[in-house]
Amino acid sequence: MRLPVAAALLSLVACTESTEGTTPKLEGLINPLQRLVTPARVCNAGGGAAGWRLELIGSRFTPVPRDALTDTPSVELPRISLSGPSDYTLPEDHLFFARTELMRMDLPTRDSTPSNVLPPGTYTVAVTNPLGGTSELEGALRVVPPPVITSITAPQGFHYSAGSPLVIEGSGFRSDALPLIVLQREGEEDQPLFTLTVVSDTRIETEVPPATPEGTYAVTLTNPEGCAVTRPQALTVAYAPLGTLSVSPRGGPANSDTAVTLTSTAAAFTDGTGTHEVYLVAPVKTDPGQTVNIPLYDVTYVSSTQLKATVPTCSGFDARPVTDPTCPGGIVPGTYGLIVADPSGAFGTLPASSGFTVSP
Repeated sequence: MRLPVAAALLSLVACTESTEGTTPKLEGLINPLQRLVTPARVCNAGGGAAGWRLELIGSRFTPVPRDALTDTPSVELPRISLSGPSDYTLPEDHLFFARTELMRMDLPTRDSTPSNVLPPGTYTVAVTNPLGGTSELEGALRVVPPPVITSITAPQGFHYSAGSPLVIEGSGFRSDALPLIVLQREGEEDQPLFTLTVVSDTRIETEVPPATPEGTYAVTLTNPEGCAVTRPQALTVAYAPLGTLSVSPRGGPANSDTAVTLTSTAAAFTDGTGTHEVYLVAPVKTDPGQTVNIPLYDVTYVSSTQLKATVPTCSGFDARPVTDPTCPGGIVPGTYGLIVADPSGAFGTLPASSGFTVSP
C-alpha cells in the first residue's frame, strides 16, 4: 500500500515550510490486545512470524517518497527506535504508515523472524521523520517476559460433582489482569478455567470445573498482552472409582417414570456427606438430536453398595407430575448409559450396552 501514495507524499513534502521537514508528535503507544493499558505492555516472546503488532498515535508522521519519478518508486518512513535496558531500531519492513496520525510497527521477539529479545523493562519510544525532527515518549513501552509454568497440582484430588482446587506455580503471572487458562486434550474442545485468583506473579489458584472428563490434559496460560505458555501432559484428571455398576430393572415404558435400584460391586457409596447425583445420558423428545445428562430424581442412599432413584422416562426435564399421557418432554425410546457421582467425589459410569432401555 506504500507505492500508490507516492504522488500524494510528493505534494505533502512540497508544502512543508522548510527543507528540514516537520517535527512529529508522538502521543501514545498501544498494544491492540490491551488498548486501555498505559504504558503499553508487550512480551519479548511469541507474537507470530513478524512479532507483536503495536500502534503509534500522534500527529505529523511524515514519510517521503524516494525515486518517485522512476519505474521503481518507494517510500521512506519515519524511523522508530527504542531506548531503555537496551537500544533498538525497528527494521524498515516492520513499519507501516496508515496516516499522519497513525503508524503501526511489528516488534520482533524471541520467536519471530528476524528474532530479537528485548530485555524486560521500561522503554522510551522515539519517532524521527525522514527530513528531520524527532519526538520521544518516555516510558511508553513496558517489555515483559513470557509466563513460565513450573508445577501444577490438585492438592485435594478431583471431585466429579464440584470444582477441584488447582494450584499453578511459575513466574510472569499478572496480578493486575487475569490470564486465560485452558485445559487441552486432542479430540475435545478446550476447557477454560473460569474461577481463578492470581495470588502473586508466581502463584495462581484456580479450579477444574465439575464433570471434567477423565484424561491427561495440556495446560495453556495466556497473559492479557498475548504471550502464552503451554505445559504438555501437565494434568491428569481422574476420579475415585465407584466399582462396577448395574441397574435394575433394566428398562421401563416411555409413558411413565420408572423406579430403579443402582448397585455397585464396591462399597463405595457414602452417606451423610451430601447428595448423590445420577444421570441418564439420553435425548429428550423436545430435542431428539442432542444427547444430554438427564438427572434422576428421588435419589436415596440405601447402603454403601446401593442407591434407589427414579428415571424421568416420561417427565424428562419437565416439572412433575406430567398430566399429558404422550409425555411430550420425555426421553426418546432407546438404550442409554448412566453416570453416578458420589458426594465424596467418586465417579462411575454404566455403559449403554448394560444400561437402561426406554421402551416405546
